[in-house]
Amino acid sequence: MNGWINIYKPKGYTSTYCLNVIKAKFKLKKIGHAGTLDPLAEGVLPIAIGEATKSIPYLAEAKKNYLFEVFWGEETNTLDSEGTTTKVSEIIPSIEEINKVLNLFIGQIDQVPPKFSAKKINGKRCYDLARNNEEFELKPQKVIIFNLRVVSHYANKTSFLVSCGSGTYVRSLARDLAYALNTFGHASKILRSRYSHFSKKNTLTMDFLVKNVEKEDFYKYLLDIRKVLIHIPSIKLEDERIKLIKNGMKVSMLEEFGEVNIKSLIAQNQSQVLAFGELKSGFFYPKRILNI
Repeated sequence: MNGWINIYKPKGYTSTYCLNVIKAKFKLKKIGHAGTLDPLAEGVLPIAIGEATKSIPYLAEAKKNYLFEVFWGEETNTLDSEGTTTKVSEIIPSIEEINKVLNLFIGQIDQVPPKFSAKKINGKRCYDLARNNEEFELKPQKVIIFNLRVVSHYANKTSFLVSCGSGTYVRSLARDLAYALNTFGHASKILRSRYSHFSKKNTLTMDFLVKNVEKEDFYKYLLDIRKVLIHIPSIKLEDERIKLIKNGMKVSMLEEFGEVNIKSLIAQNQSQVLAFGELKSGFFYPKRILNI
């Protein structure tokens, strides 16, 4: 059984918990998810089954959309509503002031991840260091914001819709928006509404899967690997190169592409994905070979 499934992660549960419930319910050996959602967050959680787990890194390149709410005037140690208040301000920005700073966050920006995050320092998770009140600093990282706009504004809360690339922390974005407005703030709600091909309207709830889907019917809800990775170029092969790729050997694609470089390329036959790899000077180097 190989493919992807589009889950709606409920608020209050970790992504790993949802993964383990599905793994146990349907007795799956290989399972993984793309794009961890914080316990506070809810929404789209793409889960890969079987050989589809090898395609997880390639989904990370895709855009993600989040609806999130900023609560103005209070910053917390976790940058969300589950943390303790660390900084306060009486400044509550107006809708006009907010709209004026949005362009500062469009494009490639520097963003410092939250201290309560899964980032590692010297092999230790940052959230463990933070819980133990250990002092440490995280360096800014480059992230891409494609679009950011206000959805609603009421009193001391503003809702936003953001489209962003991999590695973006919505909690950090909430904090930095507040800083740009000379105040403090935290993310009081986070909902991922889209992750590449996966959208909120097509999700399956954990409750539905656990209560209504039997093991023998689970495959009916799986999405094909190639359809999920529609943002990555591919080539269909019908010759002896198929066997070479399955054996992990580089093959020439000079006739099809010329001496070009393509960072991510999918090699497939007429019915299924063979491998994910990279094209260098017209030669395909398989990186992840699927045993399907």
